[in-house]
Amino acid sequence: MTDQNPEPEDPIESELVREDATFADIVVEFVDGLEARLKKMVAAVETRDFESLRVAAHQLKGSGGGYGYPQLTEQAADLERRAKVEAIEECREALDGLKQLCDRVVVGGDDE
Repeated sequence: MTDQNPEPEDPIESELVREDATFADIVVEFVDGLEARLKKMVAAVETRDFESLRVAAHQLKGSGGGYGYPQLTEQAADLERRAKVEAIEECREALDGLKQLCDRVVVGGDDE
């Protein structure tokens, strides 16, 4: 059984790679792209471009789970909900939480 609630400082490994290591290469690409995704979301918050923020959060919500990171899906869904109602302070809070999660994301297996 996997630990669905890792400690806040623990690395978050891909459940997909844990189940099938042959997916590691595509998960590496996803993880490597997280910083660029976050930068776009930060820019959207700074300019109050709620539609771009909503779309970016929606995309991460879908891909996070697909690549084995359900925690990213949950946090991105929260950000998407907040962007829909254009709640800027709540968007900032959700984005900060997403950044903290992304800082802990690792592929898993032999990448560490």
